[in-house]
Amino acid sequence: MEPRVVELETHLKYIRRDMDEIRTDVKVIRHRVAYSAGAAAVVIGLLGWIANSRFEQLVTLLTP
Repeated sequence: MEPRVVELETHLKYIRRDMDEIRTDVKVIRHRVAYSAGAAAVVIGLLGWIANSRFEQLVTLLTP
């Protein structure tokens, strides 16, 4: 009986270690997604601002 308990404890230790690694990986992925979304928002905002400030020029270029 005792070797089986030791084996189960070892498996649980490895499972806990793997779960901790998964948690840290998820945190890293969340931060990367958040930074990417923020960067995309800034780029879209800049493009919108440029398009708005140059809208008349764009219209004159597009219309013959």
